[in-house]
Amino acid sequence: QETLRVHGCLEETYWICAFAVNQHAGICGANPNGDIDPVTKIPHPTCACSAPKFFNEDPPLNEHGESIQCEMNKFDDMMA
Repeated sequence: QETLRVHGCLEETYWICAFAVNQHAGICGANPNGDIDPVTKIPHPTCACSAPKFFNEDPPLNEHGESIQCEMNKFDDMMA
């Protein structure tokens, strides 16, 4: 607590999401918009892993036309 106070961070508020998304199954290989980390102010890093990627329109699709294997398209449903 003292360390946080000394660094002026004691009153900082953070939101932590308990629902983890495997970013290696989707977005780890590219940062097409050059998005910047708000804390470090450097572009989000990418990796060269060979994990298969699953995006919202990749088959197989559910009855709503959404990819079943994509994890990123389920966030809104989990938060509702």
